[in-house]
Amino acid sequence: MSLRVRLTLLYLAFLAVALVTFGVAAYVVAAKRVYDNLDDGLSARIQTVDSSLEGATGPLTEQDIDRSRRELDRQASADVVFQIRDIDGRVLYSSQPASRDLPVPKKLSPGKETVSSRSVEGRRLRVLYQPIMRNDQTLGSLVAGQSLQETDEALDEIRKVFILGGLAVLLLTSVPTYALAGRALNPVRQVSQLARNIERTADFTRRLPAPRAGGEMRELAATFNAMIDRVEQALLAQRSFLADSSHELRRPLTVLRTDIDILNDPSLPAEEREACFEEMRAEAEAMSRLLSDLLLLSREEKQAIGEAPVDYSLLCEQAVARLRTQDAHHRTVAEVVPGVRVLGDRERLAQMLWNLLENAAQYTPDGGEIELHLRLVNGFARVEVQDTGIGIAEEDLPHVFDRFYRGEGARAIREEGVGLGLSIVKYVAEAHTGTVTVSSQAGHGTTFSVDIPLMAEPSAN
Repeated sequence: MSLRVRLTLLYLAFLAVALVTFGVAAYVVAAKRVYDNLDDGLSARIQTVDSSLEGATGPLTEQDIDRSRRELDRQASADVVFQIRDIDGRVLYSSQPASRDLPVPKKLSPGKETVSSRSVEGRRLRVLYQPIMRNDQTLGSLVAGQSLQETDEALDEIRKVFILGGLAVLLLTSVPTYALAGRALNPVRQVSQLARNIERTADFTRRLPAPRAGGEMRELAATFNAMIDRVEQALLAQRSFLADSSHELRRPLTVLRTDIDILNDPSLPAEEREACFEEMRAEAEAMSRLLSDLLLLSREEKQAIGEAPVDYSLLCEQAVARLRTQDAHHRTVAEVVPGVRVLGDRERLAQMLWNLLENAAQYTPDGGEIELHLRLVNGFARVEVQDTGIGIAEEDLPHVFDRFYRGEGARAIREEGVGLGLSIVKYVAEAHTGTVTVSSQAGHGTTFSVDIPLMAEPSAN
């Protein structure tokens, strides 16, 4: 069963409940009003008959009835039958002598009228009973009854009107409800159709038109379009990643294949053979590092990031010491706040710091200066790596953290390199719920800032 049909049936079910509730309430009110009018008529008739017996001072007898018979006969009518009884319940007078004795209600209210609906000879009667009282003395009783045939027929007609009217309302409402449900679900249908088309054609450039009406449907279309945008960007990034990684792997593989061909020459001198082995070893190591970096960047979120207390100050000092050992062409300055601890992956944080320092060294001319500062800023450990290098052009700044991106200035000063170092810096920083920013000006150096949350100190009990 389609959602459109289910919504239509659900609406009709609610409408049916509302109509039944309204119909029952209206019927009960109408029936009460009809019975109240009927009871008022019977009560008025009994009061009139009671007034005709004003002359009685003791328990009613046939002599009392004979004295008031003329007046009683005048009160008789075809629609209402009343009977006068003595204190023993014997009928002394009946307005319709041929009728049977009217039933007396089982539950009587002393001194008050008692009303009930009873069946007599196959007919339903509304019966009203009232004792005849004089000076707090019971002289007898009056019982009046009226047929409920016309009343029941009227109430039956009311019931039929409510039932048939309710069915007509449900029937007439079902068609426009079905149409409105289809119109309301049209954006959902468009989402489904577009999803099927994208699945079939792999065309992620298509988008849903914004519905003219606002509310949930506009939000649905916007959310679906945003999801398609993200999927499209992810696919484009994946294609670009595969293309760039394939391109970067082509060079070392070409070198390895060439060296293997050269080594197949039996007359190759020993020194040239050793040079080929060294070149192959270097290319294999470069390819291994590239694959390691690609594997790290290909993992999702924090899958490759551990969580353990790390002495961040010690990592910074070790990274600076390593740079001073491997690079004698630059002046290295370190300003590290001692005892800074963060929660994270020691190996990845060390890789991030080394990538920043190595990047600064590679693009700073000999004799330049590289500075590393570690300070505490608003609950974060902030590392700043400054250099006096070539800087980054303004148009390249938005892309420095993109995978495999290298600006023209970077390629001009250093041909080798694949452009993954800063991508790894950003990945590691964000995996530690941190941020990385860059500020630079071409020819005037560059500053990278990385903020990592400090490790929370255990609370004292």
